Amino acid sequence: MIRFFIKNGNNSVKFDAPTDELFDHLGSIGIGEDIPITCSEKIYLDFYPTDNNDEIAKIVCDRLLPEDKISDVNRLCDKLDGLWRITAEEFENALSENDVRGALNIDAAYEKLREDLTQTNDLSM
Repeated sequence: MIRFFIKNGNNSVKFDAPTDELFDHLGSIGIGEDIPITCSEKIYLDFYPTDNNDEIAKIVCDRLLPEDKISDVNRLCDKLDGLWRITAEEFENALSENDVRGALNIDAAYEKLREDLTQTNDLSM
């Protein structure tokens, strides 16, 4: 869904989220803690959709905040990977309605949208 490239000094790693090995990847380049997705003086981080046709990944990348922790983004990617009966348009509309930004807020908006769609589907049966 989202590819991360992280450089710490002379060491770098590239991996796709979601991953069960997030902290192994970070540890392999000398990072022993959860980090924000912003670049710092010591750590360079870049992220982008793994597939140019993945509209959901594009939406998420555009709405992440600098202070989002990489673990929160990874969890969000895990939840959204293979999205549950929601189109990119429905997802974008749900986020645009309240200008939702940040991994934790996107996660909450997704859960609400999913709940709303489940209730709508239950009522239509």
